[in-house]
Amino acid sequence: MNSGSRGQPATPMVYSRARARPNFGVRAAKRGWALVRTIVLIGLTGFLIAGVLATIFAGLVIAINGKLP
Repeated sequence: MNSGSRGQPATPMVYSRARARPNFGVRAAKRGWALVRTIVLIGLTGFLIAGVLATIFAGLVIAINGKLP
C-alpha cells in the first residue's frame, strides 16, 4: 500500500437520501387528511365557542329578566 494514500472510507459516500421520498399520491393523501382534520377541528371549536357565548348570553338575560324569553 502506498504510504501517501489515505485508504478507502469505511462507508461509501451516499448522495441520495437514506429513505426514499414517498410518492406524490401518498403525500397528497396525507395533506388531504390533514386538511379534513383541520376543518373538523375548526368546526368543533366554533361550536364550542358558540355554546359558551350562548350560555353567557342566556345568563345575562336571566340575570336581567329573571327568566328566558
